[in-house]
Amino acid sequence: MAFEFVEGARSGADLLLAAEWDDGLARQVGLAVGELHGIPASVGPDGSWATADRAVPALPSAELLAGLPVGVYAACSAAELQAWSLLQHDPPLADAIGRLLRLQDQAEMTPAHCDFRLEQLFVAAGRLYLCDWEEFRIADPARDVGSFAGEWLHYAVMTMTGSDADAEALSQAEIVRRIAGSIERVRPRIAAFWAGYRSVRPAAGQDLAARAAAFAGWHMFDRMLAIARRSARLRAVDRAAAGIGRTILLSPTGFAQTLGLEM
Repeated sequence: MAFEFVEGARSGADLLLAAEWDDGLARQVGLAVGELHGIPASVGPDGSWATADRAVPALPSAELLAGLPVGVYAACSAAELQAWSLLQHDPPLADAIGRLLRLQDQAEMTPAHCDFRLEQLFVAAGRLYLCDWEEFRIADPARDVGSFAGEWLHYAVMTMTGSDADAEALSQAEIVRRIAGSIERVRPRIAAFWAGYRSVRPAAGQDLAARAAAFAGWHMFDRMLAIARRSARLRAVDRAAAGIGRTILLSPTGFAQTLGLEM
């Protein structure tokens, strides 16, 4: 209902489908997120963040990688169970996620959106709105940066081929070639976002960029789980996205520059 009061608004997801994103808008988003993260975690708009949620977001979860509680298992679709099986039977991936969670615990915490997706961005009359704050908390700012990069990375993978049937017919080498080309096409948007972000938070360093790259990798699994929730089986393109996410999670520092998070 609140969104209806933003007259003439179009979401970031709608603009993406209409091919109306440009570097200027991406930079503007980076500026907005940087301003959010720049508010001291101990001094909110009313003088204190004392009542702000400081709980770690539910995912990624080391506990769920070890096993699903009975209630969660019973509520899963068949595709979700396939997705969790991919996660739970991959020790190197579990180690990488555990490492990311440890680094997150050591990071400087800031105000963070923590549910940052393109559909949460609205543009109306030349103004940008960041919406849907129900997951807002004091958390690792790399989550929001990684989510923006992850959204574009996910889009790149989803558009590498015309249909799931096409994806099933592609060789592994052709899939890698197409994904690499798609990532190169969306990289300028991530780079523009990062430039805007760093203009507000110039002290953001390589450690934040590396954690953001890792969270971008996790975003592939997060989106896979969200899609699987309403599906009977995992699609080939979903598995390809998970494979890209896994590769980034295993070596986030090496992929930060590839994604446009250059220092």
